[in-house]
Amino acid sequence: MKLMEALDTFILLLPPIIAVAILASMWWQYGWKRKSRELKGETRRQEIERHEKVGERILIAAIVCVMIAFMARWYTGLGLMPGSLHGFTGPLGITLLWITARWGRKSRKDRISRKKHGRAADLLIALVVLHSFLGFLYIFEVL
Repeated sequence: MKLMEALDTFILLLPPIIAVAILASMWWQYGWKRKSRELKGETRRQEIERHEKVGERILIAAIVCVMIAFMARWYTGLGLMPGSLHGFTGPLGITLLWITARWGRKSRKDRISRKKHGRAADLLIALVVLHSFLGFLYIFEVL
């Protein structure tokens, strides 16, 4: 029976472990605002392409992380519906991340999208910090 409890604990901790890596990537990606002002020419073009690829990977990783969190809740018998503010804000955050990525993709051609992308990134970082804190508190409730 101890092995099953350990497995349940590992499964419940898997999404936060993945989320820490995603958060680090998002913070590094957010540093683009400062870095982009310093780059010129071909180097800037290459960095823009890298920024876009990393952004898409972050989006995919975040979607996978939320899916794993839902599966972990189901597997451990907590049900599929989130039972906390943290759980309800996960899908909302994914939606905002998806919108931010789409505006980022359009921003090469459209200055308005570029401004929206930057503002959405500012909001997203603030909400990610709040969501992470709620998740940290939620770990103590679940475990």
